Amino acid sequence: MSEIATLTPALSPRFVRARKLSRIMAVIFTIAFLVWLCVLVGSLVAVISQWPSTGVGLVAGKLIVPLGDLRGWRGAGAMGGVALFVVPIVPTLHHARKLFGCFARGEVFGVEPIAHIRGVGLWLTASFFTDSAGLVLLHYCGVATPVSPIVFLGTLFTGVSTTVAAYVMEEARHIAADNAEIV
Repeated sequence: MSEIATLTPALSPRFVRARKLSRIMAVIFTIAFLVWLCVLVGSLVAVISQWPSTGVGLVAGKLIVPLGDLRGWRGAGAMGGVALFVVPIVPTLHHARKLFGCFARGEVFGVEPIAHIRGVGLWLTASFFTDSAGLVLLHYCGVATPVSPIVFLGTLFTGVSTTVAAYVMEEARHIAADNAEIV
């Protein structure tokens, strides 16, 4: 018998609605993933090519980074700062879309969904640190005013909580597997 079959009990009829909603969420996260991937690539290309040179800004989290006269190290710093804001968003959305895809297929306590929950949590946690570093970098490049990293604490707590929940689910999966072997 397959591992998924032993760890995913016969799902109740009420789970049909959750599967439908999971399909919708998977599509929404896929669209968001593609949009943010384009934002990341577009932002990096715009800074590298220095096009356009005036009047346009890059989106970095909740900031708009003006391109204006960014040349040399300031341009490279702005590119790095934008990347530090946007890069964690892309894998977070990737894991979220994969997670809801698993739920849509009826996989609840399998290895794959738990791994994606852990991935979401780890990237959310990492984004606290990358957002803070991105702010510092943008400040030293002269394109952002200093903001306290405290504004990102919600992301840190959500990420850590999600990661811990994934480890708890992994332990529950092991307990269920051990109990299935006994019976």
